Amino acid sequence: MGVKEDYFRLKEQWIKARGDERDAAQRELDAFFDSLSESDKELVNEAVSEDFARIHKKIDEAKALKREIEVRRILADTLPFISVSEFAKQYFGKSASWLHQRINGNEVHGKRASFTSEEMNTLASALKDVANRLTKAASAFTH
Repeated sequence: MGVKEDYFRLKEQWIKARGDERDAAQRELDAFFDSLSESDKELVNEAVSEDFARIHKKIDEAKALKREIEVRRILADTLPFISVSEFAKQYFGKSASWLHQRINGNEVHGKRASFTSEEMNTLASALKDVANRLTKAASAFTH
């Protein structure tokens, strides 16, 4: 087993350990770090960098999922009152299925569909435009 693999194994062992097991895992981890040569330390630094990259990727995935859930939740009360087909065509130049794929975070071509930042801005502007049109229509009926 290599240095990186040992590091990851010991790290997981430490994370999962509780009580006295944690103390033993900490001693084993300390002994591992104390035994490293300079070249091994470089390998451990690489492993830590890989670990951080993996963690940041998971964080980004979680943020994207949260955004998709928020979009779905926010639009849940609105979508039944508009023609999704016309909305998608007029504001995005796309089909209703394209819009639903992004709202629902469906998998398309092996990848989760979501709105880009620009599309989110378009969505916000489109909803404001629809709101203004509804407000104008409502105002025409009041004196």
